[in-house]
Amino acid sequence: MTVKLIYNLLISYFIVSCNSSIQNETSTKNLKLDQIRYVINKSEFIELPLKVGTNMENSLKINYNTDFKGNDSLIFDKDIYNIIGTLPDTSNYYAFLFPSIGDKLFPTIITFDKLGNKIDRQIICVSCCSGQASIDVISCYDSVIVTEDLRITSKCKLVGTVETEDSIPMTLNICNERRLNGNLTKQGKIILSDSELIDCN
Repeated sequence: MTVKLIYNLLISYFIVSCNSSIQNETSTKNLKLDQIRYVINKSEFIELPLKVGTNMENSLKINYNTDFKGNDSLIFDKDIYNIIGTLPDTSNYYAFLFPSIGDKLFPTIITFDKLGNKIDRQIICVSCCSGQASIDVISCYDSVIVTEDLRITSKCKLVGTVETEDSIPMTLNICNERRLNGNLTKQGKIILSDSELIDCN
């Protein structure tokens, strides 16, 4: 076998391998986009403005259950079990609303570009209602609003009492509040600004 023949065989092998790799990559992108469109169709578009009381049971209606035995594994992280819905279509990205699971369900947005690549993922609510073992809670609410222009507002307010551990125990009134403001950019980034705990007494 001549050197020239070996050289030609190697070049042919690399061309075939390269073409196969490009075809596989294109096929995966098409599968991702097809699956994104499928989930949009099944979960439906969310009507804005969206107002959610996040500490109320059933306030986040689930419209799609993810299936990681199928093509959902191409687009969603393994901890995304359900999709609430799709935010209205934009020219640059797709955005899904889903509940992140913790002490309660936290509304979360994940965005993808038009090629199916993940852009961003963030919880869009503040919380002061969960993990308050030392406070005797009188009332507490968390809320999230997403407006038509994709601005995000979240507010949490907790009212309760706490017993001090001083030599002479006292009951103190507690009123804590937190706020979050933000928006989705035209590029699909989620920009949020979270406040410190505010004493609302």
